[in-house]
Parts: sequence; C-alpha cells; structure tokens
Amino acid sequence: MRNLIMIMAAAIALGACTMAENPNVAAARSVCATAYADPQLDPIRARIPFGDNQAGMATMTQLADTSKPNAVERAMLQQYDAANRRCWDAWDRVGTSPYIQQGRSSVATALAELYSGTGTFGDFNRKRANALAEMNARQREADERQRAAAYYNRPMFCDSFGSPGFRTLHCF
Repeated sequence: MRNLIMIMAAAIALGACTMAENPNVAAARSVCATAYADPQLDPIRARIPFGDNQAGMATMTQLADTSKPNAVERAMLQQYDAANRRCWDAWDRVGTSPYIQQGRSSVATALAELYSGTGTFGDFNRKRANALAEMNARQREADERQRAAAYYNRPMFCDSFGSPGFRTLHCF
C-alpha cells in the first residue's frame, strides 16, 4: 500500500513538472517583439524603453527627461500606442487578470498625458515603470495565494504503522 501511494505521488509530481508551456506565450512574445521593432518608432526609441518587460530598465536620462513630445514624436506616440495594444491583445490570449487590466489602464493614461502635452517623457517612463512593477507584484501575490490554496487543498495520503493499540498514522 505504501509503495502504491509513493508511486501515485511521484506520478502527480512528474506530471506537474512536465506540463508544456502555453503555446500562446511564445506567440505573444513574438507579436510584441515585432510590434516594438517597427522602424517607424525610431524617433522615440531613445526616450522610451521598448520591449515587453523593459519599463523597469529605463535609464536615469529617460526617467529625468523633462521634455514634451514635438509634432513628429506625437505621431510616433500613436504608433507606439498601437504597438502596445497589439502586444496586450496577444498577451490576453495567454490569460489576464484584474491586476493586468489595471496596469494597462495606468500605462494608457500616462501615455495619453504624454501625448496631450500635460506630461513629460520622464513622467511617462516613471508612471509606466511604477504601474508595471505594481501589476507584477500583485500578480505574483495572487499566484502565491493560488499556489498556497492548492497546497492546502491537495489530497492527503495517509498510512498507518504499528500494531493495534500502538498504531501511528503518517499523512503526507
């Protein structure tokens, strides 16, 4: 009986380890890389860190940039918004949560402020980095809560040892 329980536990653990990555993840990464590699975005590339997860890698110069977009840069910000939306749509096929939606809304609001001239490139870069950091932290917390709930709700296997009167129950 004990060996059967050990084999079942090992099979469950092995199944969890060998789960394939969602194919939509690779597709989303590809869509984002293509969207952000658009050469039309070159006029603003030095002012905004590009990439799927690059907001936290803004340089000091990008964070301190007090300039507002000129007419050419404003047109590029529209292209940048379109690239963001293509990327976000691709990630929606992987999965979404309220934290992700809130982060995207914050980034879109900061981009609108930059586009309208009420904000600077530095303001946008700081708000974007903060929004994405908060989104990632909240998502990690939610994932951890889900893992903890799964751990405590997992099936328990018990085995008893000893003779009647001196029986010990071991559960794992």
